[in-house]
Amino acid sequence: MKRAKSLFDRIVSYDNLRLAWVKARKGKTSKKVVRHFSRDVNRNLEKIRKRIVQEPPEFSSYIQFKIFDPKERTISVVPFSDRVIHHAVINILEPVFERQLIFHTYACRKGKGTHAAARYAFGMAKSAKCFLKLDVRKYFDSVDHRVLKNQLCRIIKGGRCLELLFSVIDSYCTAEGKGLPIGNLTSQFFANLYISPLDHFVLEKLKPKGYVRYMDDIVVFSDSMETLSKIFCSAETFCAENLHLTLKPPSFGFTKDGVPFLGWLLKSSGVRLLRKTKHRMRVKIRSIENDFQSGWACEEKTLSRIESVLAARELYI
Repeated sequence: MKRAKSLFDRIVSYDNLRLAWVKARKGKTSKKVVRHFSRDVNRNLEKIRKRIVQEPPEFSSYIQFKIFDPKERTISVVPFSDRVIHHAVINILEPVFERQLIFHTYACRKGKGTHAAARYAFGMAKSAKCFLKLDVRKYFDSVDHRVLKNQLCRIIKGGRCLELLFSVIDSYCTAEGKGLPIGNLTSQFFANLYISPLDHFVLEKLKPKGYVRYMDDIVVFSDSMETLSKIFCSAETFCAENLHLTLKPPSFGFTKDGVPFLGWLLKSSGVRLLRKTKHRMRVKIRSIENDFQSGWACEEKTLSRIESVLAARELYI
């Protein structure tokens, strides 16, 4: 495999850092910290550049808070200057990561997303008889730093670039040498790359009728339950031995009864929302309405938020 090189100079170039600032501030221009950074953006970008060039930067502490959507998750957010660095890294490395991925993985990729993943799964639900649904137990918390760094070394050439990436990885852990923070741009791309060896193993070695992944949410299709059972055993062993991940108990089913995937139930006759998805939507809309009634949000912003919730679950086949 040919490794990508000369990446570090592109990451720290002024044009790339300025583009990273533009992306990092998108939707956040009213925040005080963003306004303060932007008042003297050239000077602040030069500070970031020197910070990266002089030595592998030490990243600041994460700001953490919990959400319940529907289960409890800890979201970790970096200070704005670190957010700019993360965008600068992904601006350059996204094509490098992209080349490692199979076609039918849909998270954090341009032209993909949940709707495209569901459409492909819907097509497979009409052509295959059975499905196997896989999910990784505490995926982000379980990512092994050593395994991830080895993956990066196989695709990237250049010590300075790898040092920077390793600094990002080492800035967070849930246990010694484990974990990626939920809520970081780099984490999304690292997590998507991390599990890609499983994609290649299943497709190239086990050869199912169909396979689709959105981050760690996976569905495998076949016309035989026995085949799917063997695929699960092989995938479970592969994850444990090569990725140090534990799969949750598998879910087997017949496609005629519907395939639960990304909040929808996909059947050959059509698509509908899962009951738990409907409940989550109602809870979100009530929360948005409460913000409006208490004066936290104007009417225009309230309507926009409600439309976003509804639009996110409208799937056109």
